[in-house]
Amino acid sequence: MSSLRFLAAAIAILIVFPAQAGAMKLDYDIYAGGLFLVSGEMKLDLGSDRYTAGVEAKGGRLVDLLSRWSYKASADGRVENGVQVAPEEFRSFRSQRKRKRALNMDYDKDGNVAVMADPPQSELSANAVAPEFRPNTLDPVSAMVGVIAAGSASGCTGTFPVFDGRRRYDVIVTSNGIDTLEKSSRNMHAGAAEKCTILLRPVAGFERDRDEEDFFRYGMDRTATAWFAKPLAGGPPVPVRIQVDLEWVSVVMNLVSATAT
Repeated sequence: MSSLRFLAAAIAILIVFPAQAGAMKLDYDIYAGGLFLVSGEMKLDLGSDRYTAGVEAKGGRLVDLLSRWSYKASADGRVENGVQVAPEEFRSFRSQRKRKRALNMDYDKDGNVAVMADPPQSELSANAVAPEFRPNTLDPVSAMVGVIAAGSASGCTGTFPVFDGRRRYDVIVTSNGIDTLEKSSRNMHAGAAEKCTILLRPVAGFERDRDEEDFFRYGMDRTATAWFAKPLAGGPPVPVRIQVDLEWVSVVMNLVSATAT
C-alpha cells in the first residue's frame, strides 16, 4: 500500500512541538478520504538546553488487516541559543508484516552524521545522498522540534535541512495568519488557530522516486497545511490539524487528545 509510505513520513516529518513546553503527550488520528487509517502518539520533553521527542504509530483495523504496519521514531539532542536544535541521535523502527527495518543516525559536535541500518542499505540507497549534502542536517523528528523552537518568537517561519537516512530535503515553513476551525467530532479543537504552510522540497536522493503514487517523488515539492492552537490551558500552541492534499486523496491528521506529563 503506497499510501503507508506517506503516513510514516507524515508522522515523522510533521511532529511539531513548542519550545520549552515541558513534557507533553499528543494523540492523533489519521484519515484518508474520510477513512480512518492510523492512530499516532507523540511525546516531547523539551528544556532550555536539551530535548527528547518521539512518535509511535499503528495502523487501524483496515491497515492492520492489509499490512500489519507500525512505526516508531525518536530523537534527542541539544537546544542552542534557546531556539536552535542540534540532534545527537535518531532511532526509528518500521514493521510491515515480516519486513522489519531499523535506522539509527548519530551526530558528532561538528554536525556530521553516521547512518546504520538493519538490514543494511543497498549500495545504491546508502550513496543516494552525496557526503557534502549531509553535514549540519536534522533528522525528521528534530526538524519539527526545530520548527517551533525557532518560530516561538515569530510564528511559523524558517527553512530546515533534513536528511532522513536516504533522502535530503528542505522543510520550508510559512505562516498564513489566523484561521477558524469548525467544530468536528474528529478534532478536539474548534475556533481560532494559526494556519501554516509546510513545504517539503527535494534536494538529493530522489532520483529513484518516480512512481506517481509515491509521497516522495523526484523533482516534486510536497505541501502540507497545519493549524496550531493551545489545547491545554496555559499551554503553548501545538498542531491540532494537518492536511495534505495528494493527487488521489486528502490525508488529514487530527489532534484527539493532549496531556501534560
